[in-house]
Amino acid sequence: MMNEEQAQYALIGLVNKYLTSDPEIDNILKIINDKSRPGLPIRGVLEKIKKYRTIEYSELDKDIIEELLYLYG
Repeated sequence: MMNEEQAQYALIGLVNKYLTSDPEIDNILKIINDKSRPGLPIRGVLEKIKKYRTIEYSELDKDIIEELLYLYG
């Protein structure tokens, strides 16, 4: 099971992989890295990924998303 730092790192990896065409990627990364916010914006990031991704999820990424949703979703 991931701790919060690992979850944050995993979410940043998903953003960098699947949201390269999102014009708000820098704002999303700032929100994820903001330690004063409680939790992680998993659902918001997943909605953005649905809108902007151009490649299919890998099996590993599906497992990561599932765990992030379980922990923070």
